[in-house]
Amino acid sequence: MQNSYQLKFTPIANDDLDGIYRYISEHLVAPKAANDLMDNIETSIMQLKGFPYSGSPVADDILSSRGYRKLIVKNYIVFYLIDETEKQVVIMRVLYGTQQCENLL
Repeated sequence: MQNSYQLKFTPIANDDLDGIYRYISEHLVAPKAANDLMDNIETSIMQLKGFPYSGSPVADDILSSRGYRKLIVKNYIVFYLIDETEKQVVIMRVLYGTQQCENLL
C-alpha cells in the first residue's frame, strides 16, 4: 500500500456535512437515508488516505490549476486538495451535485 495520507477537513467542509445530514434527516424525514449517505461519504473519503489521486481533476480550468480534485459520492461531490509536503488530503467542500460549485470554492 502507498504511504498513508492524513485527512484534514476545513471548517466549511464539516459544515457542509452537518447541513447535508440535517437536511436529509430532518427536512426529508429520512434519518436512515442520512446515515447511509454519511457512511458512503465517509468510506469514500477514507479511501483517499491510501489513494489520494483516485479522484479526478475538476473541469474548471482555474480550480484545476489550483490543484482541486473531486470525488463523486451518490449525488454529492467532495472537493479536495492534496498537500504533498504535509502528506495530507484536505477536504475543502462537500456539495450537492447540481449546485454551482465553482462559485462556492
